Order: sequence, then structure tokens, then C-alpha cells
Amino acid sequence: MKRALSLLSILLLSSASFAADVEQATLDQILAEIKSLNEKVSALEARLAKYEEVSEVPNAVPQAAVAYAASNPPPKGDKNKWYENLRIELRKAEVRASGDWVNPDAWDKLALKMKPEEVVAILGEPMDKKFSIRKDTDEILIYRGDLDGQGNTVKGEVRIYKGKVNKILAPGF
Repeated sequence: MKRALSLLSILLLSSASFAADVEQATLDQILAEIKSLNEKVSALEARLAKYEEVSEVPNAVPQAAVAYAASNPPPKGDKNKWYENLRIELRKAEVRASGDWVNPDAWDKLALKMKPEEVVAILGEPMDKKFSIRKDTDEILIYRGDLDGQGNTVKGEVRIYKGKVNKILAPGF
């Protein structure tokens, strides 16, 4: 009887110990999940902040429309010309907001053997990136836009070879 009682008490103690281990494992899993979720939230907040920072640039387009409308009120009669001029101003504002590449002085700051990251820091993000099969070019950063809003596209290129700028073709401003 004593043996059975001892065996029963050992079983009860081990089951209590097992239950505590299960509870601890569950708690550890919950804490790991919370940590994982916090990391995901932090990463998403960083991405959101980046997009909010970038989204401030396109605000130049609506501001240009408001500025144009304030300085050039629509005429009473034929409004077609006024709307055409507004459309041109919006196109120009959109291109100007696309980065500092529209400024000729920015192109003067470029130098051979710069890293692509330095080019992007000076000119802004390119409109296109193309990979090249030429022996002297790995990648081409393309900057283009309609600076006067009249359909005349200007284009500049920065050619990269082995991670360094090897040719700069500034737009013909």
C-alpha cells in the first residue's frame, strides 16, 4: 500500500511538473510570437515612413495647379486655352518633382568612378534602369522627362561599369 501511495504521489508530482513544463513552453511560444509580431510591425512602420517621405514630393503637382490657377484665373469665355496651359504646367511640375536631375548644376556634380548610390543621391531615382550587353557598360541609369510640358522629352544617361560611373550623358537642357 505504501508503495502504491508512493507511486501515486510520484505520478502526481511528475504530472504537475509536466503541466508546468507545458505551461512554460506555451508561454515561451507566446512570447516568441509577440516578439516576431513586434519586429514585423517595426519593419512595416519603417516602410510606411519611407513611403510617406516619398509621397511628399508628388505634392508639388497639386501645388503647381493651385499656384497656376491663383495667378491665372480662368477666363469668362473660351477656357480651352486656359485648361491647356494648366495641363502643361502640371506636366512640368511633375517632371520637376521627379528629382534634381532637371537641374543642370546637378549633372556638373557627377564624376567618373562615382558609385551608383552617389549618382542617385545627387540626381534622384532614375526613371529607368537598363542592363547592357556592351563590354564597357553593365547598367544604364536613365533620366528623362518633358521639362517644358510641350512634348519635347529630354534624356540623360549615366552608364555604370563594375559598380562605378564610366560615362555621363547629360540631357541637352
